[in-house]
Amino acid sequence: MSKTYLYTCSKCDAQFPKWAGRCTACGGWGTIAKEEETAGDFSAAKNTRPAAAIKSFAQSANEKGAELKPTGLAFFDFVLGGGLVDGSITLAAGEPGIGKSTLLAQLALQLASQGEKILYVTGEESPAQISRRLSRLTGQIPQSLHFLDYLEAATIAATLEKERPYLTIVDSIQCLRLDELPGEAGSVNQVKASAATLAGSAKRSGLPVILVGQVTKDGDVAGPRVLEHLVDTVLFLEGDQTHRYRLLRALKHRFGTTDEIALLIMTGNGLEPVEDVSSELLRDRTGGVSGSSVTCLIEGRRSILLEIQALVSPAGYGTPVRRATGIDNARLGMLLAVLARRAGVNALDKDVYVNAAGGIDARDPSVDLAICASIAGALNNTPLDPQTAVFGEVGLGGELRPVSLPELRLKEIARLGFNTAVVPKGQSKASPTGLRAMEASNLQEALKILKLG
Repeated sequence: MSKTYLYTCSKCDAQFPKWAGRCTACGGWGTIAKEEETAGDFSAAKNTRPAAAIKSFAQSANEKGAELKPTGLAFFDFVLGGGLVDGSITLAAGEPGIGKSTLLAQLALQLASQGEKILYVTGEESPAQISRRLSRLTGQIPQSLHFLDYLEAATIAATLEKERPYLTIVDSIQCLRLDELPGEAGSVNQVKASAATLAGSAKRSGLPVILVGQVTKDGDVAGPRVLEHLVDTVLFLEGDQTHRYRLLRALKHRFGTTDEIALLIMTGNGLEPVEDVSSELLRDRTGGVSGSSVTCLIEGRRSILLEIQALVSPAGYGTPVRRATGIDNARLGMLLAVLARRAGVNALDKDVYVNAAGGIDARDPSVDLAICASIAGALNNTPLDPQTAVFGEVGLGGELRPVSLPELRLKEIARLGFNTAVVPKGQSKASPTGLRAMEASNLQEALKILKLG
């Protein structure tokens, strides 16, 4: 009997009878891969399955299970709201080389040092390579830290249920396969089936499992979208490999909030938490330089002060260059147009470079005013008052729009010793003692207050 094939999009799981370069469902390019179709005859079993017994939630409320397990790694527990949950399955994702394996090695060592039995499933690296990393981090590897050099998902699940480790780490889900399914490891069907097999084992045994996942060039978790639905928690480790800062956040968490983040520094001893994030990010700031401003963005429930830098120079070629690091390039283009049309600050014919210092992604719209102030200061070669911070979203009409949690932002600005803040209209009421909050209704008015327009 000849084999039949389907073509599946690895981004949205849409299926097609033939290959195409672009998925018509999600618009992704180069995401459609060939998969052998698996057929099964369900007609015989259709009406022969016995009915299952139902239970009351009220009766199960006092039963043991789904307890929170602190790991002892303070920043990890902080992001997860206290620790790992019994029977949970967590996906830890991030770009290659960002520090995922280092983070999980630290977690494994922390738990093993407490005498807990840890199982580390090696896929991307050999046991010897992982041992070297563990030795570098701790010097001596605890006896309770075990490895499994096997990539068949059903075997891993059976080992988990037999050995019952406190925590199982699988590095990575893209390396696993099920022998019963056709296709190579990393294919859509194999990733889905392997993840489902381990998730089922984790639920039955009540033991937590962490899967390591990769990301695509667009920053999405690699593999089928259903992978994110299968797991209970999605942790994302982000940052720029050329900088030492990393940001750990929960994109999805069934057992708690996704509002907590941890700022980490990559060191020779692994990832170390930063206690005072704002002070750390502003530590190397130089006052009296044009094109520099300080803003306050919200990450989770934390307010973080960040320096926005801009450099404006004559265009060396016919088409001006626009480059942004940590800031959306399309938003930079929009703000340049608003500056020229609504505030009379025209840098459209110049090369413009904007940077969120420290390698932090500044996607919060509240940084708009800081971007505009930095560009205006760089264009006019006028330094901003080093004791002034700004925040506010800029609309296409040049208006300054209110942002969320202004009281939290103003409190953080005052805590770091700034004496003036320029904010959207109506958002200065919660200004702390010692901080003068000056309101502006539009971009032109804000630049005049800052003596930049």
